[in-house]
Amino acid sequence: MTVKDKLIEKLTKGSYNSIAIVGHRSVDPDAVSSAYGIEFILRNFHPESSIDILIDGVSKTATSMLEYYSKPYLTSSEKKYDLIVIVDVNVPNQLGVFKELVLSHDKEKLVIIDHHTKTDFSENSVSIAFVEEERTSATEMVSEIIFDLNLEPDKKLLNTLLSGIIFDSRRFFSLNQNLLSLIDKMFKIGVDYDFAVRLNQRDYDQSTKVARIKCASRLHLHKIKDFLIVWSSIGSHEGSSARALLDLGADVALIYSRRKNETRLNVRARNVFHISTDIHFGRDVMKVLSEKFNGDGGGHSTAAALNIPSEIEESEIRKATLSLIEKMIKAKSNLKQ
Repeated sequence: MTVKDKLIEKLTKGSYNSIAIVGHRSVDPDAVSSAYGIEFILRNFHPESSIDILIDGVSKTATSMLEYYSKPYLTSSEKKYDLIVIVDVNVPNQLGVFKELVLSHDKEKLVIIDHHTKTDFSENSVSIAFVEEERTSATEMVSEIIFDLNLEPDKKLLNTLLSGIIFDSRRFFSLNQNLLSLIDKMFKIGVDYDFAVRLNQRDYDQSTKVARIKCASRLHLHKIKDFLIVWSSIGSHEGSSARALLDLGADVALIYSRRKNETRLNVRARNVFHISTDIHFGRDVMKVLSEKFNGDGGGHSTAAALNIPSEIEESEIRKATLSLIEKMIKAKSNLKQ
């Protein structure tokens, strides 16, 4: 039996009085739409169960989706659940205010559906981890399960699911036959592509614009071989700020932020950098740094994050990060010679 089959059995069989669905803090459209998709599955097979969607903060890009689907959710909970489904994340520190709630449950009650690099948490601390990094989004994985179960979402959920896939795939920047087949099924039952696109389009608000500009003004440029690596710091909107630096011409953008008892590092990189160096930022950088600084790190090859539950000086983490990247780039260059 495959991991996916085990997950489907867990979601559709058995008896649960209470179920929770939770994603990462400051949920994005992928986390939201995959949560709604899982709720749809669970309500079909467990109509008498109490199902809570738990959300710790909403990103600007997910606001329209939440308003459109108009599904109630909880921002706090101290309940004990018979099943907790974790979507679009497999790093405990990224669960925000729900971290302790999740960790207080026995592993047999926890399952993960995610498309980021596997972590020790997903490998050892849950009963089932359906984690496939090659997928464009968690929503793609959830949508596939919906169709495997011969369920037919209504148009509202269908639009929401497609919107989540569009968002995390960067408008199908990465595409394969399986995803094409899935999208084809959505079209056949009436998805509105143009609406799904508009659902996660939102102009930058002033705070995001200010953060992006401040981040650009604080950058430090490092040239390693033929690559331009930039480092900057900002208090919020790290992901958006990193993408802005790529638009300016950086090959890799590393963004440091520090809060009380927490240090964060976000990275965005061009796909050509990953192809040229074979550096996977989730696995080769953030995971390694997480071991060095006792934090949680992971993500994709070109988009990843590190969360450290303590305050680390910027100079210390910058030195460690850039040294690690430089070492890997030079090792790759030596192999080519």
